[in-house]
Amino acid sequence: MAKLTIRDIARLSGLSKSTVSLVLNNSPKVDPETRRRVIAVMREHNYVPSFAATALAKGNTGLIGMIVPGLTWRFMANINYGVAKVVEDTKYEMVLFTSTNERDYGGAIDRVMSSGLCAGLIVVTHDQQPLDRLVDLHAGGLPLVLINTLGAVNALPSVGADNYTGGLLVGRHLLELGHRRIAGILGPLDHPYVQERRSGLREALREAGLEPDPELEAETDFAEALIRSRTRELMALPADRRPTALFAYHDSAAFTVLDELVRAGVRVPQDVSVVGFNDIDAAAHVRPALTTVRQPFVDMGRQAARILMTALDGVESDEESQRVVLPTELIVRDSTTSVPADR
Repeated sequence: MAKLTIRDIARLSGLSKSTVSLVLNNSPKVDPETRRRVIAVMREHNYVPSFAATALAKGNTGLIGMIVPGLTWRFMANINYGVAKVVEDTKYEMVLFTSTNERDYGGAIDRVMSSGLCAGLIVVTHDQQPLDRLVDLHAGGLPLVLINTLGAVNALPSVGADNYTGGLLVGRHLLELGHRRIAGILGPLDHPYVQERRSGLREALREAGLEPDPELEAETDFAEALIRSRTRELMALPADRRPTALFAYHDSAAFTVLDELVRAGVRVPQDVSVVGFNDIDAAAHVRPALTTVRQPFVDMGRQAARILMTALDGVESDEESQRVVLPTELIVRDSTTSVPADR
Protein backbone atom coordinates (compact mmCIF):
# COMPACT_ATOMS: atom_id res chain seq x y z
CA MET A 1 0.00 0.00 0.00
CA ALA A 2 1.35 3.41 -0.99
CA LYS A 3 2.24 5.80 1.82
CA LEU A 4 -0.55 8.27 2.55
CA THR A 5 -0.11 11.92 1.69
CA ILE A 6 -1.57 15.08 3.24
CA ARG A 7 -4.09 15.03 0.39
CA ASP A 8 -5.23 11.54 1.49
CA ILE A 9 -5.58 12.66 5.11
CA ALA A 10 -7.65 15.63 3.95
CA ARG A 11 -9.95 13.38 1.93
CA LEU A 12 -10.39 10.86 4.76
CA SER A 13 -11.14 13.55 7.31
CA GLY A 14 -13.46 15.48 4.99
CA LEU A 15 -11.35 18.63 5.23
CA SER A 16 -9.26 20.69 2.87
CA LYS A 17 -5.56 20.05 2.35
CA SER A 18 -4.80 23.53 3.69
CA THR A 19 -6.68 22.75 6.94
CA VAL A 20 -4.70 19.55 7.43
CA SER A 21 -1.50 21.50 6.82
CA LEU A 22 -2.54 24.00 9.47
CA VAL A 23 -3.06 21.13 11.93
CA LEU A 24 0.38 19.68 11.14
CA ASN A 25 1.92 23.12 11.62
CA ASN A 26 0.09 23.59 14.96
CA SER A 27 -1.63 26.73 13.73
CA PRO A 28 -3.78 28.59 16.29
CA LYS A 29 -6.32 29.12 13.51
CA VAL A 30 -7.51 25.52 13.86
CA ASP A 31 -10.22 24.82 16.43
CA PRO A 32 -9.64 21.91 18.90
CA GLU A 33 -12.36 19.67 17.44
CA THR A 34 -10.88 19.91 13.93
CA ARG A 35 -7.42 19.17 15.30
CA ARG A 36 -8.70 16.07 17.13
CA ARG A 37 -10.48 14.94 13.95
CA VAL A 38 -7.30 15.12 11.86
CA ILE A 39 -5.15 13.44 14.51
CA ALA A 40 -7.71 10.63 14.84
CA VAL A 41 -7.49 9.95 11.09
CA MET A 42 -3.69 10.06 11.24
CA ARG A 43 -3.68 7.53 14.06
CA GLU A 44 -6.20 5.25 12.37
CA HIS A 45 -4.13 5.08 9.19
CA ASN A 46 -0.68 5.19 10.86
CA TYR A 47 0.16 8.36 8.98
CA VAL A 48 3.66 9.61 9.83
CA PRO A 49 4.66 12.99 8.37
CA SER A 50 8.24 13.59 7.32
CA PHE A 51 9.40 15.59 10.29
CA ALA A 52 12.78 16.41 8.85
CA ALA A 53 11.17 17.88 5.74
CA THR A 54 8.55 19.74 7.78
CA ALA A 55 11.14 21.29 10.06
CA LEU A 56 13.36 22.32 7.18
CA ALA A 57 10.46 23.81 5.23
CA LYS A 58 9.40 25.90 8.20
CA GLY A 59 12.92 26.83 9.22
CA ASN A 60 12.23 25.44 12.70
CA THR A 61 15.34 23.26 12.94
CA GLY A 62 16.55 24.89 16.13
CA LEU A 63 14.45 22.94 18.63
CA ILE A 64 15.05 19.49 20.13
CA GLY A 65 12.11 17.86 21.86
CA MET A 66 12.60 15.75 24.97
CA ILE A 67 9.83 13.54 26.37
CA VAL A 68 10.42 12.68 30.03
CA PRO A 69 8.38 10.69 32.58
CA GLY A 70 7.80 13.64 34.88
CA LEU A 71 10.47 15.99 36.20
CA THR A 72 9.94 14.68 39.74
CA TRP A 73 11.59 11.34 38.99
CA ARG A 74 14.74 11.33 41.10
CA PHE A 75 17.21 10.56 38.33
CA MET A 76 15.73 12.93 35.74
CA ALA A 77 17.83 15.91 36.87
CA ASN A 78 21.01 14.00 36.06
CA ILE A 79 19.76 12.84 32.66
CA ASN A 80 18.61 16.36 31.80
CA TYR A 81 21.98 17.73 32.89
CA GLY A 82 23.82 15.33 30.57
CA VAL A 83 21.63 16.25 27.60
CA ALA A 84 21.88 19.98 28.32
CA LYS A 85 25.69 19.89 28.61
CA VAL A 86 25.83 18.78 24.97
CA VAL A 87 22.93 20.80 23.56
CA GLU A 88 24.01 24.12 25.09
CA ASP A 89 27.18 24.00 23.00
CA THR A 90 25.20 23.72 19.75
CA LYS A 91 22.79 25.94 17.82
CA TYR A 92 19.81 24.03 19.26
CA GLU A 93 17.42 24.75 22.12
CA MET A 94 15.41 22.19 24.10
CA VAL A 95 11.68 21.91 24.68
CA LEU A 96 10.31 19.44 27.26
CA PHE A 97 7.19 17.29 26.97
CA THR A 98 6.27 15.59 30.26
CA SER A 99 4.04 12.68 31.19
CA THR A 100 3.64 10.13 33.98
CA ASN A 101 2.64 6.49 34.36
CA GLU A 102 -0.92 7.74 34.82
CA ARG A 103 -0.80 9.91 31.68
CA ASP A 104 0.38 8.07 28.60
CA TYR A 105 3.07 10.02 26.79
CA GLY A 106 1.24 9.26 23.56
CA GLY A 107 -0.28 12.70 24.05
CA ALA A 108 3.17 14.24 24.00
CA ILE A 109 3.93 12.34 20.82
CA ASP A 110 0.74 13.72 19.28
CA ARG A 111 1.87 17.25 20.12
CA VAL A 112 5.20 16.61 18.44
CA MET A 113 3.47 15.13 15.40
CA SER A 114 1.01 17.97 15.00
CA SER A 115 3.42 20.81 15.67
CA GLY A 116 6.34 20.00 13.41
CA LEU A 117 8.40 22.14 15.80
CA CYS A 118 11.16 19.70 16.63
CA ALA A 119 14.04 18.78 14.39
CA GLY A 120 14.83 15.81 16.63
CA LEU A 121 13.56 14.01 19.70
CA ILE A 122 15.00 12.39 22.84
CA VAL A 123 12.63 10.09 24.74
CA VAL A 124 13.17 8.68 28.24
CA THR A 125 11.27 5.41 28.64
CA HIS A 126 9.00 4.75 31.58
CA ASP A 127 6.22 2.37 32.58
CA GLN A 128 4.15 2.88 29.43
CA GLN A 129 5.97 1.95 26.25
CA PRO A 130 4.32 2.84 22.93
CA LEU A 131 7.63 2.10 21.22
CA ASP A 132 5.91 1.09 18.01
CA ARG A 133 4.82 4.69 17.56
CA LEU A 134 8.34 5.92 18.18
CA VAL A 135 9.61 3.44 15.60
CA ASP A 136 7.08 4.86 13.11
CA LEU A 137 8.26 8.41 13.82
CA HIS A 138 11.88 7.43 13.31
CA ALA A 139 11.05 5.56 10.11
CA GLY A 140 9.18 8.64 8.90
CA GLY A 141 12.34 10.73 9.05
CA LEU A 142 12.44 12.12 12.59
CA PRO A 143 15.92 11.85 14.17
CA LEU A 144 15.15 10.16 17.49
CA VAL A 145 17.11 8.62 20.38
CA LEU A 146 15.72 6.56 23.26
CA ILE A 147 17.20 6.81 26.75
CA ASN A 148 16.32 3.26 27.68
CA THR A 149 15.90 3.23 31.46
CA LEU A 150 13.66 0.14 31.28
CA GLY A 151 15.95 -2.03 29.18
CA ALA A 152 13.18 -2.33 26.59
CA VAL A 153 14.05 -4.39 23.52
CA ASN A 154 13.75 -2.24 20.41
CA ALA A 155 15.46 -1.27 17.15
CA LEU A 156 15.71 2.47 17.85
CA PRO A 157 18.94 4.39 18.39
CA SER A 158 19.25 4.16 22.15
CA VAL A 159 21.39 4.56 25.25
CA GLY A 160 20.98 2.29 28.27
CA ALA A 161 22.91 0.84 31.18
CA ASP A 162 24.17 -2.68 31.91
CA ASN A 163 21.55 -3.95 34.33
CA TYR A 164 22.70 -7.56 34.18
CA THR A 165 26.26 -6.78 35.28
CA GLY A 166 24.86 -4.53 38.01
CA GLY A 167 22.94 -7.46 39.47
CA LEU A 168 26.00 -9.69 39.08
CA LEU A 169 28.15 -7.21 41.02
CA VAL A 170 25.60 -7.04 43.83
CA GLY A 171 25.53 -10.82 44.14
CA ARG A 172 29.31 -11.16 44.14
CA HIS A 173 29.71 -8.42 46.75
CA LEU A 174 27.22 -10.02 49.14
CA LEU A 175 28.67 -13.49 48.62
CA GLU A 176 32.15 -12.19 49.43
CA LEU A 177 30.70 -10.91 52.71
CA GLY A 178 29.53 -14.45 53.50
CA HIS A 179 25.84 -14.06 52.63
CA ARG A 180 24.17 -17.12 51.19
CA ARG A 181 20.49 -16.31 51.60
CA ILE A 182 20.13 -13.21 49.42
CA ALA A 183 16.59 -12.02 48.72
CA GLY A 184 15.46 -9.88 45.80
CA ILE A 185 12.83 -7.21 46.41
CA LEU A 186 11.96 -7.26 42.72
CA GLY A 187 10.01 -4.78 40.66
CA PRO A 188 7.39 -5.79 38.07
CA LEU A 189 8.79 -8.79 36.20
CA ASP A 190 7.30 -7.61 32.90
CA HIS A 191 9.95 -4.86 32.95
CA PRO A 192 13.13 -6.02 31.15
CA TYR A 193 15.46 -4.17 33.53
CA VAL A 194 14.03 -6.11 36.50
CA GLN A 195 14.59 -9.40 34.68
CA GLU A 196 18.16 -8.41 33.81
CA ARG A 197 19.07 -7.43 37.38
CA ARG A 198 17.56 -10.66 38.71
CA SER A 199 19.47 -12.67 36.09
CA GLY A 200 22.73 -11.06 37.20
CA LEU A 201 22.07 -11.91 40.85
CA ARG A 202 21.12 -15.48 39.92
CA GLU A 203 24.32 -15.90 37.93
CA ALA A 204 26.41 -14.74 40.91
CA LEU A 205 24.69 -17.33 43.10
CA ARG A 206 25.32 -20.08 40.57
CA GLU A 207 28.99 -19.05 40.34
CA ALA A 208 29.17 -19.78 44.08
CA GLY A 209 27.50 -23.16 43.65
CA LEU A 210 24.13 -21.97 44.98
CA GLU A 211 20.78 -22.45 43.28
CA PRO A 212 18.49 -19.38 43.37
CA ASP A 213 15.64 -19.86 45.84
CA PRO A 214 12.21 -18.78 44.47
CA GLU A 215 11.09 -18.20 48.07
CA LEU A 216 13.56 -15.30 48.24
CA GLU A 217 12.37 -13.62 45.03
CA ALA A 218 9.61 -11.23 46.05
CA GLU A 219 7.91 -9.45 43.15
CA THR A 220 6.46 -6.01 43.89
CA ASP A 221 5.29 -3.00 41.91
CA PHE A 222 5.87 0.71 42.45
CA ALA A 223 3.54 0.89 45.46
CA GLU A 224 5.24 1.52 48.81
CA ALA A 225 2.69 -0.58 50.68
CA LEU A 226 3.49 -3.71 48.66
CA ILE A 227 7.24 -3.22 49.10
CA ARG A 228 6.72 -2.99 52.87
CA SER A 229 4.51 -6.08 52.85
CA ARG A 230 7.03 -8.17 50.90
CA THR A 231 9.82 -7.04 53.23
CA ARG A 232 7.83 -8.15 56.29
CA GLU A 233 7.05 -11.51 54.67
CA LEU A 234 10.72 -12.19 53.98
CA MET A 235 11.83 -11.23 57.48
CA ALA A 236 9.07 -13.39 59.00
CA LEU A 237 10.51 -16.57 57.49
CA PRO A 238 11.94 -19.15 59.94
CA ALA A 239 15.48 -18.33 61.04
CA ASP A 240 17.10 -21.01 58.87
CA ARG A 241 15.34 -19.68 55.77
CA ARG A 242 15.34 -15.96 56.52
CA PRO A 243 17.51 -13.78 54.25
CA THR A 244 20.62 -12.09 55.60
CA ALA A 245 20.67 -9.60 52.70
CA LEU A 246 18.01 -7.80 50.67
CA PHE A 247 18.59 -6.47 47.13
CA ALA A 248 15.97 -3.88 46.16
CA TYR A 249 15.31 -3.23 42.49
CA HIS A 250 15.91 0.52 42.80
CA ASP A 251 17.02 3.01 45.47
CA SER A 252 13.56 4.37 46.25
CA ALA A 253 12.41 0.81 47.00
CA ALA A 254 15.55 0.31 49.11
CA PHE A 255 14.66 3.41 51.17
CA THR A 256 11.25 1.89 51.87
CA VAL A 257 12.91 -1.41 52.84
CA LEU A 258 15.26 0.42 55.23
CA ASP A 259 12.38 2.23 56.88
CA GLU A 260 10.33 -0.95 57.26
CA LEU A 261 13.27 -2.75 58.85
CA VAL A 262 13.75 0.10 61.32
CA ARG A 263 10.06 -0.10 62.26
CA ALA A 264 10.49 -3.82 62.90
CA GLY A 265 13.55 -3.29 65.09
CA VAL A 266 15.89 -4.93 62.57
CA ARG A 267 19.35 -3.36 62.46
CA VAL A 268 21.02 -2.55 59.14
CA PRO A 269 23.62 -3.83 58.41
CA GLN A 270 24.23 -5.73 61.70
CA ASP A 271 21.18 -7.99 61.29
CA VAL A 272 20.58 -7.72 57.54
CA SER A 273 22.39 -6.01 54.67
CA VAL A 274 20.52 -3.91 52.11
CA VAL A 275 21.52 -2.98 48.55
CA GLY A 276 19.76 -0.69 46.07
CA PHE A 277 20.19 0.20 42.40
CA ASN A 278 20.63 3.55 40.57
CA ASP A 279 22.72 5.58 43.07
CA ILE A 280 20.40 8.58 43.09
CA ASP A 281 21.74 11.54 45.07
CA ALA A 282 19.86 10.65 48.27
CA ALA A 283 21.51 7.20 48.47
CA ALA A 284 24.66 8.68 50.02
CA HIS A 285 22.68 10.64 52.62
CA VAL A 286 20.26 8.12 54.12
CA ARG A 287 21.36 6.38 57.31
CA PRO A 288 22.98 3.98 56.93
CA ALA A 289 24.35 5.24 53.62
CA LEU A 290 23.11 2.88 50.91
CA THR A 291 25.30 0.41 49.07
CA THR A 292 23.97 0.55 45.51
CA VAL A 293 24.71 0.16 41.82
CA ARG A 294 25.45 3.40 40.03
CA GLN A 295 23.74 4.01 36.72
CA PRO A 296 25.61 6.68 34.73
CA PHE A 297 22.57 8.91 34.20
CA VAL A 298 24.57 12.01 33.24
CA ASP A 299 26.54 10.03 30.68
CA MET A 300 23.35 8.46 29.36
CA GLY A 301 21.94 11.91 28.66
CA ARG A 302 25.21 13.10 27.17
CA GLN A 303 25.54 10.07 24.87
CA ALA A 304 21.93 10.34 23.71
CA ALA A 305 22.40 14.00 22.81
CA ARG A 306 25.59 13.23 20.89
CA ILE A 307 23.90 10.48 18.87
CA LEU A 308 21.05 12.86 18.05
CA MET A 309 23.43 15.65 17.02
CA THR A 310 25.22 13.27 14.67
CA ALA A 311 21.89 12.38 13.04
CA LEU A 312 20.85 16.04 12.77
CA ASP A 313 24.15 16.83 11.08
CA GLY A 314 23.31 14.21 8.45
CA VAL A 315 26.30 12.04 9.37
CA GLU A 316 25.71 8.34 8.81
CA SER A 317 26.78 6.06 11.64
CA ASP A 318 26.78 2.29 12.11
CA GLU A 319 24.26 0.48 14.29
CA GLU A 320 26.78 -0.17 17.06
CA SER A 321 27.45 3.52 17.59
CA GLN A 322 23.68 4.20 17.73
CA ARG A 323 22.95 1.53 20.36
CA VAL A 324 25.04 2.21 23.45
CA VAL A 325 25.01 0.23 26.71
CA LEU A 326 27.03 1.98 29.41
CA PRO A 327 28.70 0.12 32.30
CA THR A 328 27.29 0.12 35.82
CA GLU A 329 29.38 0.33 38.99
CA LEU A 330 28.90 -1.00 42.52
CA ILE A 331 29.18 1.74 45.15
CA VAL A 332 29.84 0.20 48.57
CA ARG A 333 28.65 2.21 51.57
CA ASP A 334 27.42 1.43 55.08
CA SER A 335 24.31 -0.68 54.49
CA THR A 336 26.21 -3.92 53.82
CA THR A 337 28.56 -5.91 56.05
CA SER A 338 29.58 -9.47 56.75
CA VAL A 339 26.86 -11.99 57.51
CA PRO A 340 25.94 -12.06 61.23
CA ALA A 341 28.01 -14.59 63.14
CA ASP A 342 24.94 -16.41 64.47
CA ARG A 343 23.64 -16.99 60.93
